[in-house]
Amino acid sequence: MSAITAYQAIYTGAVVADETDRGRLWMRGRDRAALLHRLSTNHIERLQPGQGTLTVLTTPIGRMIDLLRVYALPDALLLETGPEHGAPILRHLRKNIFFNDQVTVADAGAELGQIGVYGPQAGQVAQKLGLPSDLSRYSIVVGRWGEIEVLVARCDPLGGDGYTLYPPASQTAALLTALTAAGAVLLDRATAEIARVEHGYPRFGREITLDYIPLEADLWRAVSFQKGCYVGQEIIARMESRGRIAKQLRGLQLQAPPESLPAKVLADTKEIGDLTSVVNSPRYGWIGLAYLRSVYAEAGTTVLVANQPATVCRLPFVPNHSRDNTQ
Repeated sequence: MSAITAYQAIYTGAVVADETDRGRLWMRGRDRAALLHRLSTNHIERLQPGQGTLTVLTTPIGRMIDLLRVYALPDALLLETGPEHGAPILRHLRKNIFFNDQVTVADAGAELGQIGVYGPQAGQVAQKLGLPSDLSRYSIVVGRWGEIEVLVARCDPLGGDGYTLYPPASQTAALLTALTAAGAVLLDRATAEIARVEHGYPRFGREITLDYIPLEADLWRAVSFQKGCYVGQEIIARMESRGRIAKQLRGLQLQAPPESLPAKVLADTKEIGDLTSVVNSPRYGWIGLAYLRSVYAEAGTTVLVANQPATVCRLPFVPNHSRDNTQ
């Protein structure tokens, strides 16, 4: 299947992606929610079994360690980390366990695989395999594919909808094959990266780094301002209450890609931000994600990247502002 066919399927059909490069962790024990609650930005302690959320692990000065998906099951929390970041997050959580905490953290990667199903027909493809699809965002249920139990979660969409499937690790390849047989197109990583940038989703190692705080990454949905203390809260709460966000994540439409990333963004003869991701989109041409000083973050602002003019865009990118030639 060609890359352009996979790209079209994101917006008109369904795609499936092998996402086993992302970390998966189990947190178990009486204090599992309390531990993650005090280490991250969202309200973890109020999650009930079957519910989930996004939360950010932060440093004492509010910088991002990783963005996590968290799902509550009756006897555990299932955590999903950024790509290739499961082991560091496992160590981070373990070193923050107090002596009287009743909690264990373990790698779930050998037990659970991970598959993403995206596109406007993602739910129909799941249903063809007997898997549930009528879920609210970040909720999780146990489904069955034949005789095999599969955890099914609703996640942030690509192209209109999105699900994450966590089958037994040994059944991941077979389930991928079954999903493609049910009509989904296999999504390669390069095309997935194009869709990610088009949707404006920050990624660990690109936009999610120790250089930025969650509000700068537009991760308001991953931050609770009603919960108790957590690591980094003072900085994040002060930034929110004063309405002073130093930089903001924005899209850029570029004339050409820079030679390397991150690349400096300039305006008025001074550095005003960093370009962190670049892709060549069939819809939009060369586009990227960049952190820009707030004064330069207005859509339509012209900036410079690698001595070439670029235009600031709101996220996500939208077709009526583009050269949509994919139909």
